[in-house]
Amino acid sequence: MPDENTAQNRNLASTFAKGLAVLEAFDGLSPSLTLAEIARATGQDRAAARRGALTLLDMGYLRQDDRHFSLTPKVLSIAGGFLQARGFGRLVQPVLNRHAVTLDTEISLATRDSSAVMLLAQSTVTDGLVSQGFTAGSRLPLLHTSLGRMLLAGAPDEVAARIISQSGIPRPTDHALTTADEILTRIRAARRDGYTVTDSEFEPGIIGLAVPVTGPGAMPVVLGSSLPRGRDGVLAPDPILKGLQRCAAELRQTGVLDRL
Repeated sequence: MPDENTAQNRNLASTFAKGLAVLEAFDGLSPSLTLAEIARATGQDRAAARRGALTLLDMGYLRQDDRHFSLTPKVLSIAGGFLQARGFGRLVQPVLNRHAVTLDTEISLATRDSSAVMLLAQSTVTDGLVSQGFTAGSRLPLLHTSLGRMLLAGAPDEVAARIISQSGIPRPTDHALTTADEILTRIRAARRDGYTVTDSEFEPGIIGLAVPVTGPGAMPVVLGSSLPRGRDGVLAPDPILKGLQRCAAELRQTGVLDRL
């Protein structure tokens, strides 16, 4: 008798999954990809990558210029449906913008997507202390960002340890932690303290700060911000952390995150 996992697998559309993998190959690092690059990014053979790309081209999600494929604005309709249905533009964005103005720095709302941070929303404050240029849907590394560590703090220790071991521990800067034990210690501290701070681990000279928004049992969502390290007149991390905690409390009151 087939087990439950086998029965579930029979309900999966492998061709559809391969097409979605082609879309995910466009990760923002390059505006266009060749079929060979799509195949390499998805782990598919060239024929499968070609079928997926041509199907998405026919549906209007990709455009083709000679040998290169690129996304079209139609892909935004998928994310737009998610954000609009949950009131992000009406309820979440104003809260982020108002607190970002008060703190004079950008604020990011994020969740975990497998082994990466995915931004759900980003404040639109201008002339802040740090502007990363990220948007909703941007993906960031888990291990060396404050957002990532705060998200991992919301997971059980064994899950965090497994993700660390599978990530290979890249070193984006000279200040980035390089051992699993060091990173896991910081994650445990974030879980205990209710916040986390990274110093020049993702970008040189940039301090990252993050706090949780949702609690145990809910989809993990966190808030984060950045500020320059050692710049004259810059706000200390403590006021930024308190501001993020106030922003998180207000977001919880909207009830939007309960529907994620």
